Amino acid sequence: MAALMKTLVLAILALGSGFGMHAALDPLANRFLALAQEPVPATAEHKLLQKLAGTWEAVLTMQSPEGEVKSKGTMVTRKHSDYFVVDDFTAEMMGQKFVGHGVHGYCPIQKKFFTHWTDSMSATPLYATGTYDEKKKELTLTGECQGMSGKLEQCRIVTVWTDDDHTAFDMYGAGPDGKEMHFLHIDYTRKK
Repeated sequence: MAALMKTLVLAILALGSGFGMHAALDPLANRFLALAQEPVPATAEHKLLQKLAGTWEAVLTMQSPEGEVKSKGTMVTRKHSDYFVVDDFTAEMMGQKFVGHGVHGYCPIQKKFFTHWTDSMSATPLYATGTYDEKKKELTLTGECQGMSGKLEQCRIVTVWTDDDHTAFDMYGAGPDGKEMHFLHIDYTRKK
């Protein structure tokens, strides 16, 4: 990473010197070099997310007009640097194959956790941010996702860490009357 940043800085300086911009770019180049040489250390929040790396068996419970519908799935969570984790999720939902992909992290500048999720049932990504309550071992994220109306609507995601090998995921969004409704519950168990 440091070598890449130094190469980028040198390229910017070379380009800038050809346009008489060398003096203006010196502070920027120095800042890039400083960042490349002193990476941001992972925080306790980053380390919390890193604990999720592994393979998880999932039991999904969805709400439908006919009542609860249960299905099974698998999620593989990989460490992506010291700051992020990436999920690859597969399941069967409503009689069809479901594939999802998520990137999760913690932004030390905003002091918030975030998730960016895409899946095979929606062309609209979900982006949510939030905080972790250490006493409850509960991560609550809010954001926008495609709602029942087909438009972007507020949604809320709550993940509870029961222990290192069990988590529970709940997703809420606007129901037909516009009030918050519980859509999905997933129990995750780490595969040993």
